[in-house]
Amino acid sequence: MVCFLIDRKGKGMTTHEPSPREALAAHGIPLPPPREVRVSTERDRLTLVWGDGRQDVFEARTLRQNCQSAKAKRLRLTGTTIGPAADLAIASVSPIGTYAINIAFSDGHDRGIYPWSFLAELAAGAKAIT
Repeated sequence: MVCFLIDRKGKGMTTHEPSPREALAAHGIPLPPPREVRVSTERDRLTLVWGDGRQDVFEARTLRQNCQSAKAKRLRLTGTTIGPAADLAIASVSPIGTYAINIAFSDGHDRGIYPWSFLAELAAGAKAIT
């Protein structure tokens, strides 16, 4: 498998061999949990520290916009979503077995389950908001 990276400035594509983590995520294979899951003091960012030392940092707004709950997906598909508030915060993070976390937000939304493989794809920019 080869990954294609599109230069954000529109200057073409490059290829690279995927990391083992990217390869697993691309095939929807559950990833082992990260070593650390941290919420920033301001509660506006979530950081995952993986076993290989890589860190992925997610803004609360990005996580909320990409929530995979049935209701959030339905609202996106019907075009009836309103973007999350600028001051959206992460209210809590709870483990879901060893494969995912549940994130509750300050706007009351608490139905999203975020599998490690989904978060790895989101960090790599592979997931569009759908």
